Amino acid sequence: SENSTMLAALGLWVAATGALNNPCIDKTQPFYQQPWCNPALGLDARAADAVSRMTLTEKTANLETGGAEIKSLGLNSYNWWEEASSGVSNNEATTKFPYPITTGMSFNTSLWQAVGRAIGHEARALMNAGKAGSTFWAPVVNLAREPRWGRNIEVPGEDPFQSGQYARYFVNGFEDAPEDPFHIQASACCKHYVANSMERTTEPDGESFTRHTIDANISQQDLVDSYMLPFQYCVEQGKVSGLMCSYNEVNGVPSCANKWLLSEVARDEWGFDGYITSDCGAESDVVFSHGYADANHAVQDILGAGTDVDCGRFMTNAATAALKDNFITEADIDARLKMLFRVRLRLGHFDPPGPLQQFPESDVCSADHIALAMDGLTQSAALIKNVDSTVPLSKTDSIAVIGPNANLSKATVTYYGPHTPCNSDYPTLVDAAAKYGSKVTSALGVPSISSNDTSGIPAAVALAQAADRVILAIGTDLTWAHENLDARGITIPDGQVALINAVASAAKAPVTVVFFCANPLDISGLMNNPKIGAIFYVGQPSVTIYGIAELLFGEVSPAGRMQTTIYPAAYADEISIFDFGMRPGVSTYARPDCTSTTPANCPRGTNPGRTHRFYTGKAVVPYGMGLSYTTFKYDFASTPTTTVSLDQARGFLSAASSNGKMFPSRNALDELEPLVQYEVNVTNTGTMDADHIVLGMTVPPGAGTNGVPLEQLFGFERVHVKAGQTVTVYLYPRLSEFTQPGLDGIRVPLTGDYTFRFGIPETKEHGMGFLEHKLVAF
Repeated sequence: SENSTMLAALGLWVAATGALNNPCIDKTQPFYQQPWCNPALGLDARAADAVSRMTLTEKTANLETGGAEIKSLGLNSYNWWEEASSGVSNNEATTKFPYPITTGMSFNTSLWQAVGRAIGHEARALMNAGKAGSTFWAPVVNLAREPRWGRNIEVPGEDPFQSGQYARYFVNGFEDAPEDPFHIQASACCKHYVANSMERTTEPDGESFTRHTIDANISQQDLVDSYMLPFQYCVEQGKVSGLMCSYNEVNGVPSCANKWLLSEVARDEWGFDGYITSDCGAESDVVFSHGYADANHAVQDILGAGTDVDCGRFMTNAATAALKDNFITEADIDARLKMLFRVRLRLGHFDPPGPLQQFPESDVCSADHIALAMDGLTQSAALIKNVDSTVPLSKTDSIAVIGPNANLSKATVTYYGPHTPCNSDYPTLVDAAAKYGSKVTSALGVPSISSNDTSGIPAAVALAQAADRVILAIGTDLTWAHENLDARGITIPDGQVALINAVASAAKAPVTVVFFCANPLDISGLMNNPKIGAIFYVGQPSVTIYGIAELLFGEVSPAGRMQTTIYPAAYADEISIFDFGMRPGVSTYARPDCTSTTPANCPRGTNPGRTHRFYTGKAVVPYGMGLSYTTFKYDFASTPTTTVSLDQARGFLSAASSNGKMFPSRNALDELEPLVQYEVNVTNTGTMDADHIVLGMTVPPGAGTNGVPLEQLFGFERVHVKAGQTVTVYLYPRLSEFTQPGLDGIRVPLTGDYTFRFGIPETKEHGMGFLEHKLVAF
């Protein structure tokens, strides 16, 4: 697969790259006295001095990820590419964390920051041991806007505000170590900028695109309030030191050659201070996949746009010719190399050893990190059905774990994560059940998640009949969708459906489902089946599935909430994955269920709207769904105002517009006095101490019309509430909640009647707390 080829290339680059060396601390070398080695000077002066000493050959050779030795500076070659989305991807054993599609369900900024810090700490410890570099291409903060996208496993969810907060806190943890406030612990990189949310799909009518060839046709409105918002948070509030431009075109311009995206917005508007890498091969795609420009013009456009380093060999090979043909100057190359050196300087590569260099390799796979990884699943798994308290399970009952994912663990470890988990330990759902269960048996029932071989179902049924309780381990794995492969559909495979029906009918008691899934599938059959008593939605936790034991047996109450909308199966017939529109409307692409081999003869699809913000149909499971083993009640601690003036918003937006800014600063917005603040008393009315997530939603004036979202997530807070006690949560909508971007992407104040919700209506009947407040903005 393309992913395997790319990872093999990474291995070759790492093998060819020399160990990190610091010639600035050797007083016997001439470099010691050179300005770039002087920590008392500013970053710009040091970077400029370093680049000025390089030969032209050294300069062009270091426009690529693998880099080359810089003899002029006494530096070994440096590799810019390493991965760390769910743990440091390294030949050494490192801590494996749940994938972001799982931890996104925790709605816990403290957890996201702690996970980022743990991964960044292990990265630095391995750097110090000479076993890792310093620049890691994580997190992925594209939206899970489409249930068929192959890389949903790598992202925290579908909502731009939630994804932006994940980016902010993961990056803060990853880069900022309390031991050293003056240097970056490890460099994070928010990717894929922007709108990289399809991989490779061929529709029945023959329409076919890959991420290398697709032109994402997106309105400015959708770009501003959906696709680009997580990256704005990552840059402005996460202070990330790296961005990755994506393979795709955006409105006719390849991302890595898009000056508006990279320079005018990211650097000039958002204040991005870091390096920009291409995705691997994306710069070559400008010429060979998109046909956007010839090699000389491509080099000119890529450097001019602000891409600093090429994950590939295109720039190294083409820059020399472009320079010779006067399409670029040596100063154009210097500008990009200076950005790279600034990041290495911020990492402390050329400073005297400090606190970060003291992290020992023994910190990798620490007991605290392993416990945090397991707790990541415990905090995140969402209980979306629990009829008559099917769960928690009794520790004295015999349990049968049945399903093709009963042993899913090892197969999902290495994907953008550790090559080997700590202690080479690969616990499964069977092991989790055995942690507290008195007697546990297991069977696959069907050999794999997509298999229609049902010959193993009778044995599984016999196992179910013999056990007191049954846990069905079903859903998907990485064979369903992954990098370079989009999912073909959103329905549960027939073999699993046959297994589910047979086992549920045979079981003595209502069955508990543990559903592994990064790509939301229509589970209406499970939700409506009276034999299915409980459903845990766990995303893709890999080895951390062991952390579900505490939830299954009631040691801890579940608190996770759904991070994506689960659509009915008909959704996949209505709208093509090639259509990047977020808002409902007629598509330019054919309906995906059209089987004519002439696309022009197919009826156009209809976009029903994507994500909870715009989906006009009835969700099978809504965004934000999640139950508990206890119950909650919400009340306002004080009476909120019922009218607000938007004069402050008018002034702020006018000032931003006069300065030529399309993206009002998130930091500046947060510093303004909120128009309304909500104090919500959360009372645990049950008998069990539990965590609880309060979701704050806005229903704006004209919701669902003229491009206005149906609802928007404006805030969330996770708190621990003891039985019978009350905790007050403070949430307030930012000024941007009272604005709406037009088709041109320019935000304007939105006057009228607002409804602010706390909790979601679908969980109210389950005792999860729900509160509404209406106000008028004028």
